[in-house]
Formats: sequence, structure tokens, C-alpha cells
Amino acid sequence: MANKEVIFADRLTNLSIHNGLVRVDLGVISGPGKTKEGKDALRVETTHQLVMPLDAFAAAVTAQQALLKKVVEVGKKRKTAAAEPPAA
Repeated sequence: MANKEVIFADRLTNLSIHNGLVRVDLGVISGPGKTKEGKDALRVETTHQLVMPLDAFAAAVTAQQALLKKVVEVGKKRKTAAAEPPAA
């Protein structure tokens, strides 16, 4: 198998669908910035775009939901274990 490229993203900067293709724009935090109202905010720069057929995107969302459920369950187990007194 060839080396795969790793792309890091801090945020999704946009999500759209056109002609059955889902476009996911990925971005990284590029430093401090300001909102339109002048408040401090992080500046995010869009760096890559992932384009997927709608059915593949739906399958990816299902996989992400399953992973999130596992992460929440592990977090609950760790929280419960931390709250329990040590065994004597």
C-alpha cells in the first residue's frame, strides 16, 4: 500500500452539496483575529476540500456517529471509575 497523505484540520469551515457531491472545507487555526463586531476570535484558514458522493458522505456520518457513541461510553466509564472509592 502506498503512503497515504495525512491532512490535519482544526475545523470544518464549510459544508455544501451540489449535484450529488458533498464538499467539506477543512481549515486550520492561523492565529488571532477579530469578529465583525470587533471581538477577539481565532482566525481560521481553509486549507483543503474533501469532495464525496452523497452515499459515501452518509456512510461516513454513520461511522462518525458510532465512534462518537463509543467515545461517550468510554468517558462515562472513566468518570464512574474515578468516582468509585478504591477497592480495599
